Amino acid sequence: METLQTMSIILGSSLTFILFWLSIIWLIAHLSGWRKLADAYPSHIPFNETCWSMQSGRFRWGSNYSGILHVCADGRALHLSVFVLFRPGNPPLSIPWEDITSTSQTFGVKLRFSRAEGVPLFISRQLAGRLEQASEGKFRLEG
Repeated sequence: METLQTMSIILGSSLTFILFWLSIIWLIAHLSGWRKLADAYPSHIPFNETCWSMQSGRFRWGSNYSGILHVCADGRALHLSVFVLFRPGNPPLSIPWEDITSTSQTFGVKLRFSRAEGVPLFISRQLAGRLEQASEGKFRLEG
């Protein structure tokens, strides 16, 4: 009987933690604007892409995706995804270069997306430079 109670407590605690985790990730995806980006820019298969793992970016309302971004670029688009444990509510994105504008900021570069107004993405200058090179001339850093 005691073993059954222990197993019930472990199972209940595990399920509670999983539901809590999924709820938090879902909430962050909505607050950050990732869901709005996903609706506007569903993922497509990258073509001859260059990728960088464990990148960081900051979205609206200070939602920090620190070290969990997988960033890829090819001649067609910027491709974003997150580490698998953060994937619920954060599906992969493919954003065409023509929909992206950039502005140099004090601490990096601000990206804006024409089909998802109000959802900026702040990235490092180093990552922005890499994107500029990998975009085959389609993305340019602006002032």
